[in-house]
Amino acid sequence: MLRIAYFILAHAQAEQLARLVIQLNGADRHFYIHIDANTPTTVFEAMQTAIQATKAHVTFIDRQPCRWGGFSLVDASLRLIKAALSDGFDWGVLLSGQDYPIHSNQYIEFFLSESKFSGFIDLKPKHDFNVDYRYQAWHFEKLNGKKTGKLLQKIQRIANRHGLQRTLPAPISQIYAGSQWWMLKQSTCQALVEFIEENPKVVRFFQYTLVPDEMFFQTLLMHTDLAPQLCHNAMRYLEWEQGAWSPKTFAPAEIPQLEHRPDLFARKFSADLESARALSLLQEAQKSQNKL
Repeated sequence: MLRIAYFILAHAQAEQLARLVIQLNGADRHFYIHIDANTPTTVFEAMQTAIQATKAHVTFIDRQPCRWGGFSLVDASLRLIKAALSDGFDWGVLLSGQDYPIHSNQYIEFFLSESKFSGFIDLKPKHDFNVDYRYQAWHFEKLNGKKTGKLLQKIQRIANRHGLQRTLPAPISQIYAGSQWWMLKQSTCQALVEFIEENPKVVRFFQYTLVPDEMFFQTLLMHTDLAPQLCHNAMRYLEWEQGAWSPKTFAPAEIPQLEHRPDLFARKFSADLESARALSLLQEAQKSQNKL
C-alpha cells in the first residue's frame, strides 16, 4: 500500500476542508494541515471539529500568519514537509483547502506507484512566466499591498533599469518558476530539506522576494541531483483569466467536465451548495468507472 502524505494549506471553510479530507481518506493516508493564524479562533475551532469528525489520520501543525505574496506560505509548506518526514511516507502532495481530486483514490495511488519520476512540479518557460521583477528587487512581506511597499517597488524598478539588481546566492545560478502546487517523493522532500540546511543564504534570499511560493521549490529542486528526474507538470488543473492574480473558481456546471482531464487534482472550488452537489456527482462517476 502506498503511503501518501497530504499537505494542506487552509484558512477558512470548515465543511469544504472536511469534504476534501473525507474524499482522499483511506488506508496509509496521513493529512498534515496548516491553518493560517490570521483565521479567527472560532473558525479555526470549527475546522478542527469538522476534521476530527472525519476520523482521518490528521496532524495540525503550529499556526503562523500567512500573507499573500510572502515567504510565510513557503515556510508553512516546509514545516508540513518536516512534520511528515518524521513519520515517513512515499509521496507528499501539496494542496489548498479549495482543491479537490478529479479522479478516484485508486487511480491516484496507481498513478503515483507506477511513476518513474521523483516529483511532479509545474515549471513554466520564461516567456510564459517572467518573474524577474519578483527577485531582482527587495520585497518585504509586511509591506505587500501597502502604500510604502508599492512605493519601494517603484523605486527599485527604476534602480533595476540602471543595472542595480539583487544577485543570486550560490549555488543558485538561475530562477525557475511555476504554480505553487506539487507532488514529491519522500526522497525528494528529504533532498530539499538537506539543500536548505546546507545553503541558508538561499532561504534568506527568498525571504525578500515577491510570491516566492511560485519560485522557491522549483528553483531549489532544479539545483539538486534530482532535477533530471522531475516531471515539469504538477498534474494540477487550473484556469486563469486574463490579468488575474489567482485561478478562476469553477462554476458548478463546469465541474462534471473535469473528470475527463488527465490531471489528478483541480482548483479552485467554491464552498457553496451547488458546487458541493456537483463534486458529489463527480465522486459517483469515479466510483462507477474502472479507470485502471
